[in-house]
Amino acid sequence: MPSAERGGGLRVALAGQLTRATRWLCIASGLLALVLPLPVLYEVVMDQLKLPPVWVFEMTGYAILMIAFTASGYGLHTGHHFRVSLLAQKFPRLALPLALLSAALEAAFGLMLTLAGWNMAHGSWVEGLRSDTLLAVPQFWPQLALPIGGVAILLQGVAHLLAPPRWDDAAERFLSHS
Repeated sequence: MPSAERGGGLRVALAGQLTRATRWLCIASGLLALVLPLPVLYEVVMDQLKLPPVWVFEMTGYAILMIAFTASGYGLHTGHHFRVSLLAQKFPRLALPLALLSAALEAAFGLMLTLAGWNMAHGSWVEGLRSDTLLAVPQFWPQLALPIGGVAILLQGVAHLLAPPRWDDAAERFLSHS
């Protein structure tokens, strides 16, 4: 049985590494969120001086999009994302199969979002698409939020497949962060 224990330990360790990767993506989005008020403040000041910038609204919108998608994987780990746990609570013997099903669906969604987002961003890059604003931002830049978020969700889904979370663990983590 020692090899099975090592395999389980290895799975848990790998799941921990994947979760750390999603945590770093979340930290990056948190840093972006910390600097987000600066361009808004700049816009308010410049607007009062009758020199409104044309770039702030568009760029902050793209930043919010990136923040939301980049932090999504770690939100699945911490329990800050919605979770339907009625069946697992009513039928505790189904908790593990339901957790594995949920993890597989997370990973599948993350993979689809990564591939579809990459195809969309790559297509925009190849076609040279730009926003219809005065700033004319190349559209592949904000569209990269989709594959980056997809990778975060995929990594956390695989982590949950390797070490399925228990509902009560997720609830405890959520309540301790509140």
